[in-house]
Amino acid sequence: MIGSTIIFVLLIIFYIIIADIITIFFRLTGMTEERARFQVISLLTNSGFTTQESEAVVTLKIRRRLAKATMLFGYAFTVTILSTTVNVFMTMSDSELNAVVVLLPALFVILATFFLLRRSSFLKSRFDKWIENIGYRIMFGKDKNQVILVEEYGSMVVAHIYLHTVPKMLENTKLAESGIMSEHKLMIMLVKPPEGDAMQANGNTILQPRDTIMVLGKRQTIRDVFESVDLTQGNADSPVFVHNK
Repeated sequence: MIGSTIIFVLLIIFYIIIADIITIFFRLTGMTEERARFQVISLLTNSGFTTQESEAVVTLKIRRRLAKATMLFGYAFTVTILSTTVNVFMTMSDSELNAVVVLLPALFVILATFFLLRRSSFLKSRFDKWIENIGYRIMFGKDKNQVILVEEYGSMVVAHIYLHTVPKMLENTKLAESGIMSEHKLMIMLVKPPEGDAMQANGNTILQPRDTIMVLGKRQTIRDVFESVDLTQGNADSPVFVHNK
């Protein structure tokens, strides 16, 4: 029974990690961290998924697929957790129950350590980046620029972009001469090369493949410039896009 209890704790940790991974996948479709996490929790627990909030998911095909997979996983995992819990505690003898009580502090330490590690900004950034790379390749292909929405400010958004390919208008061109601001009203604020620290972009900055940049502008315009996509329908909160071959 002690082994079953340990497995139960490990299942909880696994469940949380899967929820974090699915949240990152939703973020890759253009949702903010806050909205993505709310949708994932709603889908996994089958609660709080209101009509207004669900519009951001159902209007985009790839999000609908993620939502279906998340709901199926949540249902199957909930049944597994509940059945495991019932079986463990209903079949325990008094001596086994006492052994589990003795083991509780160790299990608490394991869970507390896990949550502390999960809150580490260093580990979180490494984990997020690893999952983002995997998720983006699965959903969009390995040669696409990674555009991840960071924050919304009304009609404007801040996006984090990893450049596999520099757009034609920016290729071997200083930002001041590219027309990125005058024509598209996009402001490139920060640039981080593959090796080195992030630096503030200026008019003389020339972007290179594998740079990571931070861009301020309208969501649709950012996708038009930095992704090979056709925008077909949807609104500012839930754009629909299809990657070109």
